[in-house]
Amino acid sequence: MTYQGRALYNLLQMNLKNNPSLEVEEWQVEDYRTLSEEELFKRLEQMEIFIDRDNFLLYVEQCDSPEDLADCLYLDEDYEKHEKVFIAVFELWRRLVPHKQSLSIFVDEFDHLIERYEKGDIECEEDLQGALESFQAILDDNVDEGGKAHEGYHFFSTYSCHDLEIFIFEYIAHQIDAENDQYANELLDGFYPYVDNTRWFDLLKARLVAAADIEEGKIMIHHLLGSLKENPELYLLFETLHYLIYVEETELFRLTYYQVLEEVETEEDLRELLMLTAEYLNAIEKEKEEEIVTKLLEEQKGKNLQEKITTPNEILTQLKEIISLLPV
Repeated sequence: MTYQGRALYNLLQMNLKNNPSLEVEEWQVEDYRTLSEEELFKRLEQMEIFIDRDNFLLYVEQCDSPEDLADCLYLDEDYEKHEKVFIAVFELWRRLVPHKQSLSIFVDEFDHLIERYEKGDIECEEDLQGALESFQAILDDNVDEGGKAHEGYHFFSTYSCHDLEIFIFEYIAHQIDAENDQYANELLDGFYPYVDNTRWFDLLKARLVAAADIEEGKIMIHHLLGSLKENPELYLLFETLHYLIYVEETELFRLTYYQVLEEVETEEDLRELLMLTAEYLNAIEKEKEEEIVTKLLEEQKGKNLQEKITTPNEILTQLKEIISLLPV
């Protein structure tokens, strides 16, 4: 994937926080939002670009985006110097001309709101919801002007350091968990035409429908399982199991569980299944069986998660027997 705007540098900052030993240049991960306006213009001077605030604002009038302005100010072919100019210009643009939005500026702020939200900053949620609304409006406008839904979504996503599809799925799921069903449904309807893997969003649809009509929700889950039978996707099956545990739907849980058993391939897959199985047994208060699974989970510690499991597998056979003997 080719990143646009500040997405690559935001991604490097995120990765460095998760892996402090990551080899990056300081200028690539520095937080330019903390620098003073004076320091930002000084950085440009170091690249032999001598402008002040007034000249900067005049340049902005002639350019559509920070990317355009960086190209106007730096005409040489040194990639690193160009990028240093761009990062400084980007922050000055964001700070000095917030009224002149560009896609890269908008998505950069969207990324920062997502990061704040994921850290538990609830004060940003109103702004985040506004950004989601604007995102959908941008996608809708692109289609209204003759663009293709998925192409517009993919282009927008290149400006973000996050996997927006995963974030939107998780955000809608959080709204459903909080029983904000109307808002969740609005988001689901709004973004469904644009996302690539709609089956994950079909699970969200089933959850919303089941809240009002449990039988209709079950029918939708059956349809989803049929699709997953033809074209398996293990982690969506895991997510479906997690939901069925939450709503204590035993019959569908067993049906889904049997499909999962057919798709487990690695030690990591097996560990995830063991954890979900223990969670289910705890929910239905089967202490003896839960102890057996917990012990199996302990025995998995230290194994190479990427290693392929042997087939036939004794643990999978044991798990199938435990689940099959439980009352429906």
